[in-house]
Amino acid sequence: MFEAVKIYGDKRVLRLLFLGFASGLPLLLTASTLAVRLTESGITKTAIGIFALVGLPYAFKFLWAPAIDRLPLPFFTKALGRRRGWVVCTQLFLILSLLGLGFSDPERDVLAVALWAFAVAFCSASQDVVIDAYRVEILEPRLYGAGAATLVFGYRAGLLVAGAGALYLATYFGWEAAYLAMAGLVAVGLVTILFAPEPAAPEPVTPEPATPATPGRDVAASFDRVRVWLRDAVLAPFQDFLTRPQWGMILLFVVFYKFGDALAGVMANPFYLEIGFTKIEIANVSKLF
Repeated sequence: MFEAVKIYGDKRVLRLLFLGFASGLPLLLTASTLAVRLTESGITKTAIGIFALVGLPYAFKFLWAPAIDRLPLPFFTKALGRRRGWVVCTQLFLILSLLGLGFSDPERDVLAVALWAFAVAFCSASQDVVIDAYRVEILEPRLYGAGAATLVFGYRAGLLVAGAGALYLATYFGWEAAYLAMAGLVAVGLVTILFAPEPAAPEPVTPEPATPATPGRDVAASFDRVRVWLRDAVLAPFQDFLTRPQWGMILLFVVFYKFGDALAGVMANPFYLEIGFTKIEIANVSKLF
C-alpha cells in the first residue's frame, strides 16, 4: 500500500499535476464559462450555440499533432529542447489569446470574441498534444498509470478554477479581471516546464551516404524526405493503432465518452441564467458541487 502511494511523490509525477492544471484551465473559458458571458451581453441562443464550433481544434488536433511531434521551433527548440520548447511556445500564445478574449467586448464585436476564443482553443489543443507526449517520454513504464492519473487530477482542478473560479471573479470584479486572472494562472504550467527536465531525444537516424548533387536528384530527394516524414509521423501511428486489440471499441469509447457533455455543452449555463439562477449559484452547484 505504501509503495503504491509513494509513487505519487516522484518529482516527475508531481510536475504533471501542474501541467495538467494548465492543460485543463482553458477548456471552459471557451465553452460554458464563455456562454455565461455571452448570455449576459445579450447574444442570442442561436449565436451561442454556433460558438460551440470554436472548440473544433480539440476534435481535430490529430491533424497537426505530427508537426508538433517532429518539427523544431525557431529559438524555442534550441533554447529549451524539443518538448519543452513546444510547451512554452503554446503556453505563451495561450496567455496572449486569453488576454485578447478577456478584453474583447461581445456587445461591440462578437466576431472578435469568436476569433480570440478559437485562438485559445487552438493553443490549448496544441498544448494538450505536447504535454501528453512529454508525459509519456519523461516517465518510465511503471509510472505511466500514476502519471496519467495525476495529469487528469490536475486537469480537473483546472476545469474547476475555470468554471467556478471564473464565475466568482466575474461576479465581483468583472469579466476582464476574470480572464486576466485565468491568463495569469497559465503561468503555473509555464514555470513548471521551465524547471522541468527535457526528455531524452530519440536516437538519430543514420543518414545515407551522400551522392553528387544534381537538380533532378535534389527534387527527388526532397520528395523522398517528405514521403518518409508523412509515413513515419502521420501514417505509422494510425497503422500501429489499428493493430491494437479491440481498437474499434476503443475508438467508440473515445467518441461517446463525452457525448453527454457535447449535448449539454455551452447551452446549460444560458438555460440556468434564463430561469433565474445567478453566476454564484451556478458556480456553487453546477461547477463546485
